[in-house]
Amino acid sequence: TIRLDSRKTFRNLENLLDNADKYSGPGTLVFVSLKEHEEQLRLELKNVSFHELPGDLDLLKGRFVRGDASRNTEGSGLGLAIVDSFVRLQGGSFSISADGDVFRAEVVFPAGAKEQNSGAPEE
Repeated sequence: TIRLDSRKTFRNLENLLDNADKYSGPGTLVFVSLKEHEEQLRLELKNVSFHELPGDLDLLKGRFVRGDASRNTEGSGLGLAIVDSFVRLQGGSFSISADGDVFRAEVVFPAGAKEQNSGAPEE
């Protein structure tokens, strides 16, 4: 069991998956993993980017920034900025990185966000 705000967490997942869908190359896969690692819970999404990635990826976490500045599709440009904000509000961290054209987004929550299930039913 993880103690997180369900609305913020759903919005984070929605934004990350929408981002992967919009910016992935045609016919490529999106990889999603959730793992416990060294007293942390890690959610990772990886996809092959359709657009060339900027040198400073942290710019993508800024408000109103899009993967390709020239694109004219729907979206407010707030997706990754919202993820960053909502993750930090819940005590976690959010990072993005790239290896060539593979874009990687990682959300990490510390052990404090995890709660042992006592077997008792939830109210």
